Amino acid sequence: MRPYKGYIKDDSNFRTLFENTVMTVGHVFETAYCYNKLTKEEFAIFQFDNDPTCALVGKNNDWCLIGGDVLVLRTWVDNTLRMIGELKNIYGLKTIDEYTIKILTDPWAEQSSIWQLEIDLTRLTRPTSLFKVKDFKEYGGKEYTELIVW
Repeated sequence: MRPYKGYIKDDSNFRTLFENTVMTVGHVFETAYCYNKLTKEEFAIFQFDNDPTCALVGKNNDWCLIGGDVLVLRTWVDNTLRMIGELKNIYGLKTIDEYTIKILTDPWAEQSSIWQLEIDLTRLTRPTSLFKVKDFKEYGGKEYTELIVW
């Protein structure tokens, strides 16, 4: 039995990572969840080793990207979950357009970098293209801050 009434988003430990008019993506400790506000469906997406740090849902609500120890992509066109590249310690995600996302790895790590992910849901056998945009050394050796400009 659940220690809360209703949906996972009602759990007192639920932390929202992303929300739009249709979807809420968040986590309870290491497990990431997605909740569809229209259909009232909820489902676990992935079990991370540590708490996930960031998430995005596509403008058309057809994909969800969650970062943490690793980066995972959930697509609803083919209902699959994919690990994206071998990226580790995802710090932030930004949308460029409906299917293009920028990814920042841990800004204080020596190997910190910015990557770009392109999603093409018409090519289900290889729906993503990932490439490194640049190294990101601006915060190496600096004190921790909540606001990272990238």
